[in-house]
Amino acid sequence: MTAKQFAAKMGVHYRTALNWLEAGLIPGAERKTSLIGEYWEVPESALKMERPKTGPKPRKAGTK
Repeated sequence: MTAKQFAAKMGVHYRTALNWLEAGLIPGAERKTSLIGEYWEVPESALKMERPKTGPKPRKAGTK
């Protein structure tokens, strides 16, 4: 499936799905190239994955 289809089925924004894909968090996803550009190919099995944690990264102790 495409990144847009994956985003819709996971119930997340398309940009969120792209962020996950670019970070390598979607198992089995592959970036492909066609005559009109690049696209992501996401396997159906990726729909069973646990959603990555979102939000700001925790700060180190002692920093402001």
